[in-house]
Amino acid sequence: MVQRQELLERLLAAHEGYFDVEDTFELAGQTFQGRAQFHSESMQYVLSKKAKIWGANIHEHVLFRSLEHLDMTTLEELIAFMKTEALSLVELNSEHMTTFLSLVIVAESADTNAKELVRKTKYRKNFSFGLKGWTDLRLALIDLSDSSITTNPQGKELINTLEANLF
Repeated sequence: MVQRQELLERLLAAHEGYFDVEDTFELAGQTFQGRAQFHSESMQYVLSKKAKIWGANIHEHVLFRSLEHLDMTTLEELIAFMKTEALSLVELNSEHMTTFLSLVIVAESADTNAKELVRKTKYRKNFSFGLKGWTDLRLALIDLSDSSITTNPQGKELINTLEANLF
């Protein structure tokens, strides 16, 4: 069985190719065992760069939390944190399109009802009715006791990277 610290190191290393990675990250009093951030900027020009037609920025912030055991109370607190405090990571500007706020929890074990809450959690915040973009919450839980990965609907995008480093 893979150890938590070893898995976190693998996950952070897997993100280094496309993401800016930090080993430890603190936000609003919460300490995360890692953060990976990705920024993409797309623009369309006419004839020269001075005549820009449009621009769109896409961002992703992946926060990693390592726990011995995940229970409902802890998960509810983490979800509430991601829906409130983690929104400070969203940089709104005229070209903002979307920001993905992703939380990957690596736990030695997890309650069954916590896994069910991960599956059911959906969150999207629109800024100015979507005209200034939106943010989606992606959740993923890796339970090392049974080598399972549980995600919410938006978190399905994370599965391939997580599976490749778990097994």
